[in-house]
Amino acid sequence: MRIIHIAGVAGLILLMVVFAGCQKPIPVHIKVTGMGASQIVPSKEPVPPAPPAESAEPGWAQNEIMATGYGAPPPNAVNRAQSRLMAKQAARRDALRNIAEQVVGVRINSKTTVRNFMTEDDEIGTRVEAFIQGAQVVSEEELDDGSWEVKMKLNLEPLADIITPETPPGPPPPPPPPTMGPLTSGQARLMAERAAKADAYRQLLEQLKGVAISSTTTVEDFMTKSDRIRSRVMGVVRGARVTDSRFHEDGTVEVDMVLDCPDIRQVIR
Repeated sequence: MRIIHIAGVAGLILLMVVFAGCQKPIPVHIKVTGMGASQIVPSKEPVPPAPPAESAEPGWAQNEIMATGYGAPPPNAVNRAQSRLMAKQAARRDALRNIAEQVVGVRINSKTTVRNFMTEDDEIGTRVEAFIQGAQVVSEEELDDGSWEVKMKLNLEPLADIITPETPPGPPPPPPPPTMGPLTSGQARLMAERAAKADAYRQLLEQLKGVAISSTTTVEDFMTKSDRIRSRVMGVVRGARVTDSRFHEDGTVEVDMVLDCPDIRQVIR
């Protein structure tokens, strides 16, 4: 009995050591580039300059987060006054959404189907739910194409009081329709940039959690008749920062995103 007791104590100590080892922080530093495409043929208008890199703005270390939002004038506005107000309001909401993404994270639900070595379907769903109070407008500027740029900041000191815990994940919302009426060139560029950000978030999650792969191949008489690959990744990423955005003449957008944290458990669920 004494031997069994000693073995049990030794096993308990071993489990405690293993558990303590699992609690060591694991640093993570990942940089990815997401791609997005415009829904309309780009015009000959000059490509707008990329927004300033957010890495140069105050962040977690300074107990303050800054985010930049953009809004495009709607094509069905009654007059210029209404167009300006609606574009500015859209930019403010976009800035708040970008703050929420940095603080509580982005839930990603991505599905891709490849058939016969060609992408048949690629869908990325993103969702952010948070309650933000105390965000302040730093600057508001109307750009040459009629869109607005709004910068907002949020003090992280009273974080527990201004950000509510994330609600349990429910079923993903239905995807929006592929087209929503005529788009302005400003809308098309912003939507392409958003698609690039969603692609960057998906790449981060794939590197952190992995990708579920399902593959079926049919071979007859030593010749491949059908080949299908399905992939899926789901999870939440928080703390990622956009460091650069590049607009190209063909309507595509590239977004560089960096995830840098001393402990991987703080940025992924």
